[in-house]
Amino acid sequence: MSQTYTREAQLNRLWGAACAFTGIFLLLWGLSWVNAEVLHEDLPNHCADLRTARFPVEASCVHQDGTVEGANALLFTGAFFGAMTAGTLCLGAAFLTEVRRRK
Repeated sequence: MSQTYTREAQLNRLWGAACAFTGIFLLLWGLSWVNAEVLHEDLPNHCADLRTARFPVEASCVHQDGTVEGANALLFTGAFFGAMTAGTLCLGAAFLTEVRRRK
């Protein structure tokens, strides 16, 4: 196997991973928006302690007994930021590989 073929295969895998992680990130961002803006659109009407976040989109209500309604799950938030980080790293590695290849 030639070195050129190996670099091309590595570059293709990096671009594929970057696209996959970016797709997961955008899907999770869309799901968090639907959760906050569509499913829990009535939270401001019946909640005294409304908390909102913009990245990822979240609208949650903390009741007096300490229960939280409408918040994103910890696993969801971890997957959101993990996909964002992994996509960014794969994209950076793909660009770095492309620059090295063109020298």
